[in-house]
Amino acid sequence: MEVKNPYTHHIIINALMRGGILPDEVCQNLSEWVKVGYNTCFDCLEGRSSLCHKPPVKKHLENIASFFGGDAAEHTFGCRGAQFAVMRTVAEFVIENEDYCPTIIIDPNSHYSTNIAAEMCGLVTIEPPHSGYPEYLYDPQDFQKKINEVKEREGKLPGLVVVTHADPYYGNIAPVEEIGRICEGYEVPMLVNAAYTGGLLPIDMRQMKVDFLTLSAHKSMMSVAPLGYVVTNHKWSKLLFATSEAKPAWSGRRFGKKIPNIFGCSIGGLPLISSMLSFDRVKERVKHWSEEMAKINKFIDDLEEIEGIMLLGQRPHQHHLLHFETPKFWEISQHHRKKGFFLAEEMIKRGIVGLHRGMAKHIKFSVYGLSPEEINKVKEAFYEIGKI
Repeated sequence: MEVKNPYTHHIIINALMRGGILPDEVCQNLSEWVKVGYNTCFDCLEGRSSLCHKPPVKKHLENIASFFGGDAAEHTFGCRGAQFAVMRTVAEFVIENEDYCPTIIIDPNSHYSTNIAAEMCGLVTIEPPHSGYPEYLYDPQDFQKKINEVKEREGKLPGLVVVTHADPYYGNIAPVEEIGRICEGYEVPMLVNAAYTGGLLPIDMRQMKVDFLTLSAHKSMMSVAPLGYVVTNHKWSKLLFATSEAKPAWSGRRFGKKIPNIFGCSIGGLPLISSMLSFDRVKERVKHWSEEMAKINKFIDDLEEIEGIMLLGQRPHQHHLLHFETPKFWEISQHHRKKGFFLAEEMIKRGIVGLHRGMAKHIKFSVYGLSPEEINKVKEAFYEIGKI
């Protein structure tokens, strides 16, 4: 069976992909690792990839933790695996601690995987409101109100507050530091889901006053999927990264190096190798976030010159994920033989891929990391299609 990528030479504008595109030199270096799936396991001595010294996975995780202002990190099966690890830790914590309950507060723009992880671990979720159309913002004080509501209703504090650093719907950057200060005052643990930000812009857990940080390497750290990281501080690391205490009765076996919260030994192989190879580039590019945002906000202004097109979310925008209301393209789709599929197809004809097929009334995409020439090509393509 022949399997080819038809978009090798296209400009990619999918917001899920822009932050994860591998540098050319990393792609070249990966060739020596692709022959074997378990390519991090040749010299594993302790039965857990995060303890490997050759390749230097253990050192890499120490560097990840330090870079994001934490004390300890583990790699996970994507960011959802990282969130599950935190949720399971909190579920155990509230059972043992009478001052906390299994109700957790999650921001109203959270990714579905956050809510699924909570559901899997038996946690009850509540949300503060957002402002609705067209910005969908929320007030840090509403988190404080929810904490007080839980405390009054349950007689205990919520087990966790979860904030999505940049949400996957509008690209709004959350007021994490303000919410962090509120949580610190109540001594409620806080998780920041940085799937769309970690590796793109500067992040310091200590400055945010958060206990857990979850990351998506393939969304925001120039890595092959699926790979995530969970980072925490000394206070929580012993519980989050507690090793197995299981001892089957008949065999008496022990699995003392395995971490149950990350399914024993987490994903190694090509995703992990790619992240290790890209990490120096990741550390460098976060220094240029303000330059990227200047280009992106200029692009927003230019695209809104098309009649009726309007950005949803924060202004000025603070993230690369863009969500536009596009009545002009919706109007065209009503008379086009391909209906809502026409827009993505017209972009592909022009060498640009990444718009969701079938969507014309609203579109989400990103121009992060594109050259000025590439950004102009994307802009001109939208201009041309608007005249159909």
